[in-house]
Amino acid sequence: MKIRTLLLLGCLALPITTMVYAEEVQYSATLLKKAQSGDAQAQYDLGEAYYQGYGVEEDLDKALEWYKKAAAKGNLDAIYSIGYMYDEGEAVEENNVEAMKWLLKAAEKGHLLAQYRYGFTLESGEDGVKADPKKSMMWITKAADGGLSDAQYHLGYNYEMGEFVEKDLKKAIKYYELAVAQENRDAQNNLGVLYHDGEGVTQDYAKALKLYTAASEQGNELASSNIGVLYENGEGVKKDFKRAAKYYELAYEQGDHSALESLANLYETGGFGLKKDLSKAREYREAIDATAAAED
Repeated sequence: MKIRTLLLLGCLALPITTMVYAEEVQYSATLLKKAQSGDAQAQYDLGEAYYQGYGVEEDLDKALEWYKKAAAKGNLDAIYSIGYMYDEGEAVEENNVEAMKWLLKAAEKGHLLAQYRYGFTLESGEDGVKADPKKSMMWITKAADGGLSDAQYHLGYNYEMGEFVEKDLKKAIKYYELAVAQENRDAQNNLGVLYHDGEGVTQDYAKALKLYTAASEQGNELASSNIGVLYENGEGVKKDFKRAAKYYELAYEQGDHSALESLANLYETGGFGLKKDLSKAREYREAIDATAAAED
């Protein structure tokens, strides 16, 4: 099995909130009264309580109502949240153009999530929004330089792969390292791949393993598979098929279906601490076929 780099696929998985809220965001009579009195932060917090169902029944319509009250007073989190809801079609009909208007308003005032989401959308465009890679990179860079780890990882990936920017491993490593410092699991895996392959850095299997392990412990399935590769090939560690199988199994549980192929191969071969088991290998082959059939 080859070492795997995480790609930038699928939808943008950003939270509506900018932080993890604790007791203070819980719905309460005091919070309601404060919001009704016109306090913008309380209005946003009340909207968040309704959105998340914190201390009150979830109600997206009321969440949007209070976000709009807070946004009218310039609360950036509320402005971003409205853009998010238009983008996702929550409590309103999905409207990408309207979403971008709200996101840009918050982005221009320095809101990191808004900058990233706005830039991400411009990267490839979507219905009603024309792609603008140059402007996209500008906004993603602003978010990355402002400290948003998802943007740092994204920018690192772009520089590594030469996506919408000129390939630059030095910059890729810089942004991956910034994201790794914030324990971003995707950046941990991809930086681990660079150390594993010796691309842009001196090859260092020990560093690769450390980064893969940190990512694997946070649920990154490709990192788990990559650890399996290290033990299967004996790269920087003693060759150990039993331990490799353990990580491939973990990778599969975390969502990497391709790990089944590696498991089947290991059990067909056996050795290096793993007992040959053709019955198990056959089970994995059957699981591969079943997965492929389900995807068709």
